[in-house]
Amino acid sequence: MTINKHHNKFSGDIRKAYAITQEVEASFKFIESGIINLKEQKFAVLNNHVTLQLLAAGFERLLKILLLLKEKKLNGEFPELQLARKQFYKYNGGHGIGIMLAELLEYSDGVEKMKDIPMVEEDIRFLKEDGKFANLIEILSEFAISQRYFYIDTIVLNKENTAANPFVKFSAFVYSFNKDLNTSNLSYEEEDKLAITNSIICIEKGVRAISRFFTHGLGNLGRQYYGDFSRFIFLKDKDLGTLNYTKKHIDPNEIYIPLSKYSLRFLNLKLHSKSKLIVSSKYEDWPFSVDSIRVYFAGNRYYFAEISNEIFALTGATSRNYEIPTYFKSDKLKPKCYALFLLDEAKKLNPQEHP
Repeated sequence: MTINKHHNKFSGDIRKAYAITQEVEASFKFIESGIINLKEQKFAVLNNHVTLQLLAAGFERLLKILLLLKEKKLNGEFPELQLARKQFYKYNGGHGIGIMLAELLEYSDGVEKMKDIPMVEEDIRFLKEDGKFANLIEILSEFAISQRYFYIDTIVLNKENTAANPFVKFSAFVYSFNKDLNTSNLSYEEEDKLAITNSIICIEKGVRAISRFFTHGLGNLGRQYYGDFSRFIFLKDKDLGTLNYTKKHIDPNEIYIPLSKYSLRFLNLKLHSKSKLIVSSKYEDWPFSVDSIRVYFAGNRYYFAEISNEIFALTGATSRNYEIPTYFKSDKLKPKCYALFLLDEAKKLNPQEHP
């Protein structure tokens, strides 16, 4: 491969990695906003249009990203544009949320980690067997495929709109959680709030379970991208329905400080690490104000960058474990820039990533 072709491929990989990160973040925000919107309703029979729109968009985007990552893991490359369009079209024009989920679940049957780890197996079983969640996915699928403009269609039709009303179906889904409960001592508002909370718990369990594909279903490739969904992945049963993940938390990166390259802690770490020098002359758009950076692989899945005289993390796991900020906090990084290639180069030092 010529240097120019190698550079183009490398640049393309960076663009794709950035695009995946953006899509994963958008998926999380859509789902989170849909849950918040539902939580703020006093009654389940109120207009559910915004909630449905947000949840359908979030689940659809999330599943599409996971399917693309699955293709990358199985075939080594993402599908080309025309092939990707053809593949997505078979999912009811790209909106069949239920069909996309079914394909991922079929794939999970062949992944040992998704069958052997109890909490993961339990989550996958929830996706396969929980009737209420299956009902939700069916409602979201129908809405995404053909019912987003149900009321617009009703306005322009000369006769009654005989299509199933997705908003009535969603209200029925919410109320189904009170079916076997004695709510005689509750007010109408309290009764609806109980149903809404239990429906949110069902949604959260589903998102948590689907997010397992990032952590356990797609190897190191998936673990690069779960980002915001970690708030669902680490959601304990006792915290379901509380929406604690929507509350503003202090980002550890705001309080962490980098290690000094001369600190005893880093010197001990350096003894057991592999390293590689990255120089600016190899890159057309070098995003730092220093001419070179050394990256390190310290075993397990921990990666570092030595920028000037300071040590930064290259992954969230590294940042949390060593309590240091990521390279984004370096004052040597130029404004509005990023350097995904640092992690790519550091991973080349990991024999499990590049046997």
